[in-house]
Amino acid sequence: MFRDYDVIEITKENEKKYIKGVVELEEIVLNKMEQEGKVGQLFITGEEGLKEYIRSEDNHIFAAVKNDVSNQVISAAYITRGQKSFTYNDITKYFKCGEKYDEYVRDNFENSQQYYRKMVDIYQKKIEAYRYARDKILFQKNNIPLHNIKEEDRNEMFIKKVQSEYHDKNNGFHEKSEVRENLNRYMTSYFQKKYNNDMKKYENFYWMNFTTMINSLPEDKQKQTKEVFENVGLNSSIKAYDKILEYQKFKIYDTTKCQNISNYYDANTDNTVELDTYLTHPDYRKNGIAEILTFEGIKKTINELSKENDKVYLASTLHEDNIASKYVSEFFGLKDYIFVNRRNGRDRQVHIFGMDKKEIPNYINGIEKKLIDLYNYKQKNIIEHEL
Repeated sequence: MFRDYDVIEITKENEKKYIKGVVELEEIVLNKMEQEGKVGQLFITGEEGLKEYIRSEDNHIFAAVKNDVSNQVISAAYITRGQKSFTYNDITKYFKCGEKYDEYVRDNFENSQQYYRKMVDIYQKKIEAYRYARDKILFQKNNIPLHNIKEEDRNEMFIKKVQSEYHDKNNGFHEKSEVRENLNRYMTSYFQKKYNNDMKKYENFYWMNFTTMINSLPEDKQKQTKEVFENVGLNSSIKAYDKILEYQKFKIYDTTKCQNISNYYDANTDNTVELDTYLTHPDYRKNGIAEILTFEGIKKTINELSKENDKVYLASTLHEDNIASKYVSEFFGLKDYIFVNRRNGRDRQVHIFGMDKKEIPNYINGIEKKLIDLYNYKQKNIIEHEL
């Protein structure tokens, strides 16, 4: 089969040659989708975001470029690992809530007393981290003496800032909200610096609010624990932080398409590859092009992950009506999924698949065989271009 395009990885060395082409491709595909009424199925990354991907060690962009004088980018795939540190903006979070997950967390403790102590301990540390992040967001650009501003006033100022984004129709305090992202990022950095050994527990108890924590304790411990928090003057911050948790809650509508959700409780930003985005120019539809580009990114990333993890996961999110993206996900084995509200008003299927390290070679060989049989894929598929 004659192929009129080459496959490349866009890197720091060649980005000047190709990044504008990827940006143009995003805009062309977005405009086409909106013309077809497919609003909300694609959110473009933009030049600065693409540069961040390219310059990151964890993310990869592969592109199909016409092998003529135009060097036009006709397709692209972004394979990401998101943030290495836990921020709860990654898509694996959807598998980590509910009664079954709470049971899983509890079962990882030797006894109930250890569980109760750590649950209370992590909540108090979360409030510490929240106060640090709150002050950094409110005052990092202003030379204001913090001792002049009462705790209650700081919380009121921050809640108003959150509410402003939450009620903004163009924002909604979803995962891409600047305030929400900074809050999670700064809380994470605080935890890592001060309580690094507790990062896993921070993830386990992320959605734990004060009321749930108190009600989870034995009755004889509830009053005493409340008094401890009251005595250290955290009431105002507790109310503010729990209100913010409510604003960033997500909904899970359906888990019936995920055969055993507990298989994915250990998926996180360190061991998961996200099939982030795949785009093809509407005038250059080529059978298998999205699968080929995505595979090159998956192959490179899971081989990197397998050096540090005994199990790796693939994940993706897609609009329920996006049949093409669903086909790509299922092509790579991501057949387990749950139906969620990913951002305010933006419902998504969250697809996932996991494999043991020892299964990776067979997985790669199996996908290669499918690509060869269906799309005349060549194993030495990436062309080195002159820069």
